[in-house]
Amino acid sequence: MSRRASWRTALLALAVISLGNGASGAGGGLIETAHAHALPGSVLTFEQQPQHTLHLTLQFPREDLLIAAPELAALGEQAPSQPLPQPLADQLGDYLRHHLALSANHTPLTLQLVGARLESTYQPQLGDYVLVVTQWDVKTEEAEPDSLLLKYDAVMHEVRNHRAEVEWQTPAGDTRLMADFGFFHSAHGVRLDLSKARQPPVKQE
Repeated sequence: MSRRASWRTALLALAVISLGNGASGAGGGLIETAHAHALPGSVLTFEQQPQHTLHLTLQFPREDLLIAAPELAALGEQAPSQPLPQPLADQLGDYLRHHLALSANHTPLTLQLVGARLESTYQPQLGDYVLVVTQWDVKTEEAEPDSLLLKYDAVMHEVRNHRAEVEWQTPAGDTRLMADFGFFHSAHGVRLDLSKARQPPVKQE
């Protein structure tokens, strides 16, 4: 086993130990604040598109997805930087639709998968790893809805210390954080204030 592989194995073991140690508190419930984790969480980035459409980019580490969804093991055999084979992209999309939902004014919104790929990335403290990146079009009744209710637990329903960040991307390419949550908030849904995210930044005098 190479030094990098043994190092990554040690990180994964540490994450499992950390999760086990933080798994029970008063009354036997999981403690959400114990979310030490070797890999980054999910990132969901929304941006406005014309014709009553939002565009959503959803990304998360492949390693965590394979823990949460062993039925997608074929993803582990795919080379990064290549489009996924259509049958595998369809399988991934079907899985995510069971763990990703958006609604506006209590009305469910339609999500259409428009792209799926694997992307190699690197962080000094983690080394090399692979992201699963999916692109979605979200149809809305209003041209620019004020808020959405998001339900998302694609990884965290199994990897309980996994977290998700939700961002809004402005036309200028800046991103603004709208939410940061873990497993316990995912079941009830997270309110996204799009009207606030769209507001221009306040100028400092």
